[in-house]
Amino acid sequence: MAVFDVDGTLIDSRSSIFRAAVEAAHAINISPPSYDDVRAIVGVSLFDALAMMRPDLDNETIAAYTHEFQQAFLRFHADPSFAESLYLGAEETLRALKAEGWLMGMATGNSRRGVTRTVEKHGWSDVFDTTFCADDGPSKPHPHMLQCNLEALGVDPHEAVMIGDATHDMRMARSAGVTAIGVSWGFHTVEELLAAGADQIVHDFTELKVWLDAFEPQALSEQKRARY
Repeated sequence: MAVFDVDGTLIDSRSSIFRAAVEAAHAINISPPSYDDVRAIVGVSLFDALAMMRPDLDNETIAAYTHEFQQAFLRFHADPSFAESLYLGAEETLRALKAEGWLMGMATGNSRRGVTRTVEKHGWSDVFDTTFCADDGPSKPHPHMLQCNLEALGVDPHEAVMIGDATHDMRMARSAGVTAIGVSWGFHTVEELLAAGADQIVHDFTELKVWLDAFEPQALSEQKRARY
């Protein structure tokens, strides 16, 4: 089974997430964050992420910041010219893995509304067998949403890989006993991913596919595949 993060892994949302964080800060009259402030917390559920970024703010202010962040994204998506591109090779790799019989999961810090929007926009309803997000339980790096993916499809941890761009993804995978693959093109650096426990670093989707092809025979048995 292959479980994917979304922002920074499949979709290049670096600019839009930073823009939303800055606009939301201005909306509630607090100092705007730097890009490094924002990139450090991407992948964690939004309220927890903003609280992590701004520990000086009380819960009421964090709630307001969260609301304004969400409103910023609603405005972005209401603009017909708004676009967040897929990383080169993402679509082809997802489709190839699915065609080869991989079980496909999603573990993202997005809301359920965001997951639904993403799946519908990219036509991924036939690609992902399971999708779990920040609305489903504890935030990354807690292993909950990854464990939910495994349990939903009856997959053992040693049969799965978690692919993500953030240290939170790597720590979540290690906590769940799942192989952690870090991608170098997202929010966190290679050094940060390795320090967080990445088992492997890949630098593009071609390299990821080669690595997964080598892992596939032990990732999913024919007996288990036949059940789905």
